[in-house]
Amino acid sequence: MRDAARARSRADWLAGINATRALTIKGRADGRSDVLSLGRVQTPTLALVVTRDNEIASFKPVDYFVLRVSLVHSAGDFAATFAPSEDQAGLDSGGRLTDAAVAEALVAAHKNTDGLVTEATREAKTKAAPLPHSLSSLQKAASARLGMSAQQVLDTAQALYEKKLTTYPRTDCRYLPEEQFADAAVLAALSSLPGLERVAGTADASLKSAAWNTKKVTAHHAIAPTGEVPPDSLPQKERDLYLMIATAFCLQFHAPMRYEAQKVAVSLADTRWEATGRRILDSGWTAFAGHDDKDDDSDEQALPPLEKGDAVHCRDVQTLKKKTSPPARFSEGSLIEAMANVHRFVADADARTALKDARGIGTEATRAKVLETLKERGYLAADKKALASTPLGREVIALTPPALKAPLTTAEWESRLESIAQGAESLDAFLADQCRILPELLAPILGDGTPAFPCPSCGAALNRRKRKKDGAWFWGCTAYPDCPVILPDDNGKPGKARPKPALSEYACPACGKPLVKRSGAKGDFYGCSGYPGCKKACPVKPDGSPDFNAKKRGK
Repeated sequence: MRDAARARSRADWLAGINATRALTIKGRADGRSDVLSLGRVQTPTLALVVTRDNEIASFKPVDYFVLRVSLVHSAGDFAATFAPSEDQAGLDSGGRLTDAAVAEALVAAHKNTDGLVTEATREAKTKAAPLPHSLSSLQKAASARLGMSAQQVLDTAQALYEKKLTTYPRTDCRYLPEEQFADAAVLAALSSLPGLERVAGTADASLKSAAWNTKKVTAHHAIAPTGEVPPDSLPQKERDLYLMIATAFCLQFHAPMRYEAQKVAVSLADTRWEATGRRILDSGWTAFAGHDDKDDDSDEQALPPLEKGDAVHCRDVQTLKKKTSPPARFSEGSLIEAMANVHRFVADADARTALKDARGIGTEATRAKVLETLKERGYLAADKKALASTPLGREVIALTPPALKAPLTTAEWESRLESIAQGAESLDAFLADQCRILPELLAPILGDGTPAFPCPSCGAALNRRKRKKDGAWFWGCTAYPDCPVILPDDNGKPGKARPKPALSEYACPACGKPLVKRSGAKGDFYGCSGYPGCKKACPVKPDGSPDFNAKKRGK
């Protein structure tokens, strides 16, 4: 763990200082006087915001129509929404009804018509209370509910910790050790506090939620109240945050919400209309939760008791004109969450897995500081409750090579740092690699901008990566997924691409693309040239043709 911490610190220093100097020199050559700072975590974080802002700027809203019918049934009225078939006229590529004339024709054709219920399902379900807070979840919730910045949440949580009112705040865990479950004194202390009388006073200390799981506790467990009573002089921000932490803890001792999920499909003149509903059977913990913790669909209609084959009558059809919406800007809370779950923003499946295993970019303790740094350097600016990239921030990302702004680089570091902590890799070997690859990272900034190892297909920089499955090194194009070039590693340099096997005269029985004859551990076989989209494979007959009738390859 010591060596992993030293490796992280020295590698951050090595990459950050050199990349910052390189980009600043390039910027001054272009007439800029600013220091253009880069960092292993701050630059991919800034790239997330810049990418989102570019999506918003280029977004073009599209008008579309939603049709809703008011249906009459002997047991009660309800509403259903038009569910167009794939061959319905007037749809765009996203399946939305965009043709006003088609919408008007559907309205006219379905008013005062009779129909039948073709599907009717009811399923009993439960929804457990949200887990206690980690720092990231607390920062997101406090940003939305209290308007606090990520750094303010961290500072306030630290103050509560130092006053012994809550547990250690810099945690990425939302679980509690089972050994602490029997400590009912905490609930008893909370029940006397203003704002917690109901949620703590009516809690059932015998209920054990899924939050109590020692196996899922990491270095520090979830943030929880200690049972110490806050003084009356506690500052308002600290009191508000304390109530959020304590409420999340108390909800673990309330029953799950029980409800009946309902789904209905209706046929009207050969068109399909759908309705979903929910009937609350027991509100459980939701009776005590704040608005942000409740289900977004809490106002969903309650459907009457319907059965398949029931007759319905369409009393009216409404046309709701809507516009597609651009993605929302990041707030400090949602950006902290994006940093912790950055794998969701990556297309490559292997990269997603690596980023998920690395638990995102940055740590619970440093993410708030990264946002403050980006604001102090003028790369991000507050726009009401949102964060927006500045012209300088967008220019920095435009000048930065892909390998320095891609979260995958950080994920690979974190994977190797974890190997160092586990004793599977050495500090010296890791730092030697960082020194070796640094010129490759900086090559697109320095000189004429030509990468040290350009992609033979598109010219973008190649990046050396480690395969998760077997630990082998390979080189991938940084322009992925637009350019999917992968090359083998040849002693730290890109090797030659393996020749592509020739397409055979035989067509894949699954998708129709040509088959390719390959060699494997079990001998020769035919595989689809559309792999990995199509994974059809079959053995080779003695005459050299594919055996389409074999159940498994090799048999």
